[in-house]
Amino acid sequence: MIIEIFFLIIFFLFSSAFSFFYFYQGKEKVNLLLLGESGPGREGATLTDTMIFASVSKKGIILLSIPRDIWYQPLQTKINSLNFYGGLPLVKRVVEEILGQKIDMVFLVDFDSFVEFIDVLGGIDIYVERAFDDFKYPIPGKENDLCNGDKSFSCRYEHIHFDSGWQHMDGETTLKFVRSRQAEGEEGTDFARSLRQQKVIEAVKSKIFSFSFLLDYQKISSILKIFREKIKKDIGSVNDLFSLGKILIYPSSRKASSFVLEGKDSSGEFLYHPKFHYSGQWVLLPVGGNWEKIQKFVSSIL
Repeated sequence: MIIEIFFLIIFFLFSSAFSFFYFYQGKEKVNLLLLGESGPGREGATLTDTMIFASVSKKGIILLSIPRDIWYQPLQTKINSLNFYGGLPLVKRVVEEILGQKIDMVFLVDFDSFVEFIDVLGGIDIYVERAFDDFKYPIPGKENDLCNGDKSFSCRYEHIHFDSGWQHMDGETTLKFVRSRQAEGEEGTDFARSLRQQKVIEAVKSKIFSFSFLLDYQKISSILKIFREKIKKDIGSVNDLFSLGKILIYPSSRKASSFVLEGKDSSGEFLYHPKFHYSGQWVLLPVGGNWEKIQKFVSSIL
């Protein structure tokens, strides 16, 4: 009898939530900005080296990776350091200016929270397009190690390897997969790294919307705790959250299309790397000296 009552309560809660979101009149589209940083105690703790714009509607999810090296002239800095200077509101405002799109919510996760999140999910399944090796993956806490005089500083790094094909990854493995930027060959580019990050987002999405997860109260509770306590947020209003919840009820809203704003060494369609920049840094500048081409592109894919 107790079991029957328990399932009746669960059914009532699910049906009530479904009815509320189904009849709730909210936004037709919600734009998110997903950011990743290394976090406290790590090198470049506040640098948002992962920046992904996500637009969610009933038609699907558009994922657009934004290069961290874009130079923002008004503040004389790369956009990956905006969080250090002005927090999430500044990052949000500048990315809105670059893309020409209003951002409703911003979420920032650090390495430790990311690993915990993936592990709570029970890991994720990802198809690795190309096998690759990275012999210079940084070891946390070894950033300033002198390695007993070894001029190559080899003790600061570990060798990581990924085989091609389907892989089941725990949190630490997933972090290495998305963070690696010194891999040999094509996987050593920021473009390839951005695509790997998008693969992880899609794998997480698939896991969260699986029946096994939706029926696991303990996992849902743990994920909500991480979201509440460990993920930094800039949420415009509760209406945005309700709108996102309503949109995601529709299966068609979970189909993802992925894009990357790729920067070229000399010239590119949207961004280019100048041979010399007065800052002395490796930066990306907008073609034409303004954001117009990027904004037109973003508008076209939405």
